[in-house]
Amino acid sequence: MTTVITKLNSPISVLISYECGSVLSERDAGMLDYCQQLGEVYVGYVDGDLICCWGIIPPSYLSTQAYIWMWASGKVPHKLLFIRHSVKQVRQFLSRYETLTGHCKLSEGSAQRWLHWLGAEFGPPADGLRPFVINRST
Repeated sequence: MTTVITKLNSPISVLISYECGSVLSERDAGMLDYCQQLGEVYVGYVDGDLICCWGIIPPSYLSTQAYIWMWASGKVPHKLLFIRHSVKQVRQFLSRYETLTGHCKLSEGSAQRWLHWLGAEFGPPADGLRPFVINRST
């Protein structure tokens, strides 16, 4: 099994369409491309298959926090390996930012468990989303 994580420099929506087909709505493709313009994007492959994309968006260059997001192509294989790589990536982000914030869909129980493993503290749900914070001290 080969796992590769790399920073993405090409348009994210083009990569997802090429690797996964027409899985993104026009709105989602535009949103992901906009996220990429505002911050950094990384992609994860397992055995040559695109598994997920994630990134951070700082509100400003001088900010001590960033917004973290992730898109997954489906079920993540080799969950423990994925969690281990995720912990490393989040530690790298937290070396630059004191706090990572984000939102998770209430319907995504596996994503909430993944975030819990990363040290996320959840706020009260609203509009189908559950806000979370990951602090450097965690």
